[in-house]
Amino acid sequence: MPGRRTGLAACGLVLAVLVGGCYKEPVAITTYPPTGPPAATETSTPVASGEQATDCVNGWIAPSSDNPLSGTAMYLVERQMGVSGSWTIAEMRYFTGPDVAWSETPAPSVDRWYVKASLDGQDFRARWLIEKRSDLVFGVVAVAPYDSTGFASPDWTGFVGDGQPQTYLGLPGQWSGTPYDFVSGAGYSGEPGLPDEVIGCLSDT
Repeated sequence: MPGRRTGLAACGLVLAVLVGGCYKEPVAITTYPPTGPPAATETSTPVASGEQATDCVNGWIAPSSDNPLSGTAMYLVERQMGVSGSWTIAEMRYFTGPDVAWSETPAPSVDRWYVKASLDGQDFRARWLIEKRSDLVFGVVAVAPYDSTGFASPDWTGFVGDGQPQTYLGLPGQWSGTPYDFVSGAGYSGEPGLPDEVIGCLSDT
């Protein structure tokens, strides 16, 4: 069903390439999707840096550079964007929370990262939103220009489907699929890409 998160479907709609099937998601897919599992992550509820609130139910933490959570986030960005090198991370947040209410196959809990970073020595920088829905389903779900702020429309773009990779003004690399407004869902499902319970985790970014 269009506009709904469902089960296995065409490989052009996946967060991660899986053996024997693909998971349909409205996500930002590049020509270099991850081909293996991410690095190990910590699973404790993040309540250190950001206060718990109705719009950030479990709070958020800012992982240090030696925290496995930081390594996982940058691994996923590098593998999906097809780049590698030394990064300058302006900001990173990790938070957990529920799946979107409109998902037909909701995950019990979703690990999410916000990353604002630039690749040293290159004009390659952006703000990324990353999701890990399970040990096999993970990846970048939306991207915004580096100089944008907060979680506002139309800054955040998601991509759905496949097709010839293209370059978009203000975004690094190339992106396959049809772009849509990740904040509002306009151009795809008409539903927001994040649940209300975690939108506040991006406050003041």
